Order: sequence, then C-alpha cells, then structure tokens
Amino acid sequence: MTGSYTEASVKRKADVSGYLAKIGMVFLIGLLFAFGLLTGQQILAVVAIGLGCFGWFYLFPKLDAEYEYIYCDGQIDFDRINGGASRKTVLRIDLESVEIMAPESSHELDKYQNSSLKVRDFSSHNKEAKRFCIITSDEANRLKILFEPSEKMIELAKQKAPRKVFTA
Repeated sequence: MTGSYTEASVKRKADVSGYLAKIGMVFLIGLLFAFGLLTGQQILAVVAIGLGCFGWFYLFPKLDAEYEYIYCDGQIDFDRINGGASRKTVLRIDLESVEIMAPESSHELDKYQNSSLKVRDFSSHNKEAKRFCIITSDEANRLKILFEPSEKMIELAKQKAPRKVFTA
C-alpha cells in the first residue's frame, strides 16, 4: 500500500465571546430562577432549570472546540470536535483544487491580500503557533483556509503538489 496518511489536531483557545456567553446564560438562568421563586411562580423556576440543563449539556460543549486535520492521499479533511464528544467534518479539500498553500506570513500570499475571499479559520488562535494558509476554490466562491498542520502533513502535501506548497 503506497497511500500517505497523517493527522494533527489543535484545541481552540477560549475567547472573550465564549466567556461572555457562558456568564450571560448563567446570569439569565439565575435571574429567572430567583424571579420564579420570589413571585411564587414555580413554572419559571422549572423553566430556568430546564434552560440550565440545555445550556450545560448542549450549548457549553459547542463553545469548547477542537479541530482535527486529516491528510490522506492528497485530500485534507477539517473536522470540528465539540466538547470532546461529537465530531463533524466541516470541510474537505483536494490538493488538486488548491491554488497555493503557504505560511500565513509568506510573501507568496501577497497577491491574494486584496482579493475578496471567504475566510475559514480552523486554527487554535494561539499567537505562537505557525499558521498556514490555503487558497482554494469550491463550487460557489474562493476560500482562504487558516490552519496549523504538522510538519509531516506539510511534507506529504509538498510531495503531492510541489509547485503549490511553500514552506517559507
């Protein structure tokens, strides 16, 4: 078997909007619960408990994201893992449809700076991480994909498409 396969994963760094969503939901549930108890309307307290359970088991895990990149024979899958439990393939690209793959700071990407590209960010948002950028086209529009591949993934992609993959 001559197939090439590798995978890498990154955990997305928590951002301010995630913290604000959690704090806001806890505040709203607490307020609703207290209002229900103080006014004698137990139904509001029950609704608050139901909202709390919904938030705890459904919404909060979606705020803790992890991305996994799977490279297999010239194809890269971008999977999102929510709360360490549910996995969903968000995007799949083929290296044949890629225009360029280079580090985000590379001068090879300068000609794409003024283009109107839809950005898909599958990175950890860690400032020290080395992010790569892929420019590709799907059926409807051109995409700029940001991610943090492993060295082996870069090496295998360069072997598959040496004129499209840049390392500096």
